[in-house]
Amino acid sequence: MLNEEQDFLPIEQQTLTFYGKPIVVVRLPDGQPGVVLRFLCENLQIDTAAQTQRIRRTEAISEDLIFAQVETDGGSQKMAVLILHAVPFWLAGIDPKRVREEIRPEILRYQREVVDVLYTWAQSPKEVAAPVRLVPVEQITKPVAPADDAGLDAWREYHRQMVLWIDWQHDIEVWRGSVESRLEGLEEVTNLIPEILERLGPQTLTSDHQRAVQKYVQQMHELTGKPYGTIYDSLKTAFGVPRYADIPDQDWQRVVQWFQAQLEQGRKK
Repeated sequence: MLNEEQDFLPIEQQTLTFYGKPIVVVRLPDGQPGVVLRFLCENLQIDTAAQTQRIRRTEAISEDLIFAQVETDGGSQKMAVLILHAVPFWLAGIDPKRVREEIRPEILRYQREVVDVLYTWAQSPKEVAAPVRLVPVEQITKPVAPADDAGLDAWREYHRQMVLWIDWQHDIEVWRGSVESRLEGLEEVTNLIPEILERLGPQTLTSDHQRAVQKYVQQMHELTGKPYGTIYDSLKTAFGVPRYADIPDQDWQRVVQWFQAQLEQGRKK
């Protein structure tokens, strides 16, 4: 039975971008990677609460749904997180034929591609510290000591306020140190950008071109009746890549010509 009262504080949180939309991922204290369910559901335009209930009813993955504290623009919030190894099973349970036609391509895209993106992140662990809590925006003013003849209640309140002020000062120093450290790290990364770009090689298909590929594949499927997977496999074989998204963008015109030739052959049959 899922215990909603228990929640975990991740040791890492990142926001990945998949076709221009955010996916929040976390690494739990035991090192397991997980995905915040809400962002997946919002991207797919399906109800988060309904999916949470579906996961709870699915014995194979019910224990893989946990709750964690996730940092958002509005502060830390307790959110449902699905352990990464359960994500493919969950996605496979969404029937594209039972959703609205306009979101069907998005469902298929996630079922075919998003797991690769998530596992790539999960297999690149970093040494990270526990999330640093933000310093309160509102400044805390140093309290003024009461008169010497003030009562005990006044002195007690003064010392209570002094502790709050000292804690705030300490948090400010920690925050400054964290910012300076991040800026130093950013400077190092900036200096490495030319080398990184050289190692990465040519840019792969842009998001717009990937969407165009999906439209071409749909046209071929409707024209020839070939399964989507067969068409994608033929495309990957023609360009010698493990995934169609890995085709260099500089070969885009060749991709267009390949589809045009395939469509022309399909019309002649």
